[in-house]
Amino acid sequence: MKKMIALFAALMLLASCAIASAETTGTLVWATNPEYPPFEFIENEKVVGYDADLIDAIAAKIGMEAVPESMAFDAIVSSVQTNPNMIAISGISITDERKLTVNFTDGYIDAGLVVITKADAAYSTVDDLKGKAIGVQLGTTSDFKAEEITGAENVATYSSFINATLDLQGNKLDAVIVDGPVGQAILASLNDPTLVVANIDLGAADWYGIAVNKSNPELLDKINGALKELKEEGFLEELAAKYFSSSEEAAQ
Repeated sequence: MKKMIALFAALMLLASCAIASAETTGTLVWATNPEYPPFEFIENEKVVGYDADLIDAIAAKIGMEAVPESMAFDAIVSSVQTNPNMIAISGISITDERKLTVNFTDGYIDAGLVVITKADAAYSTVDDLKGKAIGVQLGTTSDFKAEEITGAENVATYSSFINATLDLQGNKLDAVIVDGPVGQAILASLNDPTLVVANIDLGAADWYGIAVNKSNPELLDKINGALKELKEEGFLEELAAKYFSSSEEAAQ
């Protein structure tokens, strides 16, 4: 009888360990739009970039494996809203409107908005952009800011900021509003001296956060805990040095 009890206890211990292992080594599916270098882009058929490295590090901290799921940017928040087990990290700005449908982690980087124009345009104030044709990526904070400045009828939406900038390059637009690090990466890749970041202050912070389904506060807490540890360890500074031309864009 003692042997049977001992065997039963051993089996129960193994079962509880298996359950614990399954709970801590699951899959963390993250929605993303991999057309947003240097935050997420495709390289060798794989999603890579600042956000990809960050979510891999967070997943390792909480004992999970991060797996990307690519989609259009304007579908990301709604996908997280309807799927309790999905998160999203894709250069997503934390806004009051988005907070109505998903929870956000603490902000991990203040990207800020900039204006790309032709070098000879000589725009220097927000008022100079009124009535101008401005290109943006659909569903982003740049989209909302452009409508506020020039009116929805003058905003051209694109699936990516790169396509918008190419149309600016081809004289189909007057300007592109884009998150700072992304705009700098695009200009570096195009290497076109006729395109510049205009000295225009749009007067707004643009913090990125990780979106989590509202029914999963436990996951939100785990991700926030891991993010806090990574900040304290200097990991975000390492990412800034890796993906930006200087550490000035490092998360604060």
